[in-house]
Amino acid sequence: MPRAKRVKNEELNYIYHVMDRSNSGIPLFRDDKDKDKFLSFIKKYQEKFDFRVYAYCLMTTHAHLIIDAHGADISQFMQRINLAYALYFNTRYHRHGHVFQDRFKSKVVDTGSYLLVLSAYIHNNPTSMKRYRDCPEKFKYSTLGLYLGLNDDPYKIVDQKFVMGLFSENV
Repeated sequence: MPRAKRVKNEELNYIYHVMDRSNSGIPLFRDDKDKDKFLSFIKKYQEKFDFRVYAYCLMTTHAHLIIDAHGADISQFMQRINLAYALYFNTRYHRHGHVFQDRFKSKVVDTGSYLLVLSAYIHNNPTSMKRYRDCPEKFKYSTLGLYLGLNDDPYKIVDQKFVMGLFSENV
């Protein structure tokens, strides 16, 4: 059975919940260097395609991103990010084969309230680890600490203004 066509419309500039998962449960990110490399690829292709990142959380076996395609084709830039990362990963760990379980998954974020709930969901991912159960804001590879003003965005890839603007509208 053919896979479903990805929902996209460059005129509407959709916002997406993007999910990447490792193949067969192998660690997608073995250490901080891997996570930093993945974020550097996001930065590289963000400069080329001009998409916006509103949030992310990089876990050991998967990644969550909230991305505004901003008129770019999400399939083009996500394929390039994931290919660049897979080539890096396989070279670094002297392996071959698939790194990602499948093509990236994406769901359209069609309301401001859904975006806020999704942001909370993504930022709560680190609570599955004992070390961060009561303090997900301390997890280095999540944007929660950035939104709370606890740390900076070293790659300058996150656009906080849009999401923070949703809170001021709901107050």
